[in-house]
Amino acid sequence: MDYQLFQWINHFEGQYFWWDHFFESLTSYGPYVYIAILFILAIRPSSRLAAVNGFLTAIFAIGVNFSIGLFTYRPRPFVAHHVHMLLPHVADSSFPSDHTTGSMAIALAICFYNRKLGIPLILVALLIGFSRIYVGHHYPTDVLGGILIGAVTAFLIYQLGIGQKILEKIPFSQKQIPSESL
Repeated sequence: MDYQLFQWINHFEGQYFWWDHFFESLTSYGPYVYIAILFILAIRPSSRLAAVNGFLTAIFAIGVNFSIGLFTYRPRPFVAHHVHMLLPHVADSSFPSDHTTGSMAIALAICFYNRKLGIPLILVALLIGFSRIYVGHHYPTDVLGGILIGAVTAFLIYQLGIGQKILEKIPFSQKQIPSESL
């Protein structure tokens, strides 16, 4: 069923120029936009905690993906099947999707502090995940795995208060930590 859903999504590639361009842009530039947003949030004292949690969540979530990759190998769709490829990619392990993991982790980390920004970022993260299937790089379960890893990591980092503990150790930021929200 995973492959059939992949085929259904991927078969649209190459048929609609605007969709191809849109999903190619999301897959190519989406993660960089999330990193840029974290840097912008880090500049503002009122949003610094959200930025620190976003950075930490992304680092830990991608670390989980790396660890999974050490023990499992799932061939990417274009390695195992005939696939419409919109963008080239190395033939490393497909599970889980790093793009989806990182963008979802950052979006949820920000959402804990600012729903107005976080909810649109979650929606874009879901679109980034979809784009990974559309361009032929991942199966739907790779994207689902990335969503789950990003979500669990964001929740744990937030609940453990790791970002807060780090900011408390930085002398110049102690008076700038927001109490609840941005």
